[in-house]
Amino acid sequence: MEPIRDAIYYEQLARVARLKADASDDPFLARRLREAAIRNERLARRLRREEEGGAPEASA
Repeated sequence: MEPIRDAIYYEQLARVARLKADASDDPFLARRLREAAIRNERLARRLRREEEGGAPEASA
């Protein structure tokens, strides 16, 4: 797959995880789903930066 499609894929995963978290009655499950959404959004942003030839990542 192309990197831009990969970024879109991970953005969609994050969106679905947030929708499921909002619909969940279990607060622990909702938290885990939101954490997964955050990880997927970060990965999508990183893939978009790589596709655009963005700045190198800062090491912490």
